[in-house]
Amino acid sequence: MNLDFMSEVIKLHNKNQFNALLKDHDDVLLAISEDWCSICRVMEGTLINAAFELKGKAVVVKSDIATSQSLSEQLGLRSIPAYVVFKEGEVSEVLYGRQPIQSLTKAWI
Repeated sequence: MNLDFMSEVIKLHNKNQFNALLKDHDDVLLAISEDWCSICRVMEGTLINAAFELKGKAVVVKSDIATSQSLSEQLGLRSIPAYVVFKEGEVSEVLYGRQPIQSLTKAWI
């Protein structure tokens, strides 16, 4: 079941879109995942819940490797799922793998 349309998670379509989001919002949680990745699929609900908890505090964005390959390389990401916390426009933390919701939201809550 695809819940993207019901959540506050923004689906990233290209790096330019991400750059525009980062320019407009200082606080961003970027999730890089793939549909074939079982841990990524397990984390989908957690990411959606994080987006609801972070509404008004941070923007939650998700992307796949193909869409964000140059961004992933620029950030030095080494595996998926990867969660990049941007505070005041700068990377403050990178998390990998299965994470509790508190890890994804702790920078803002």
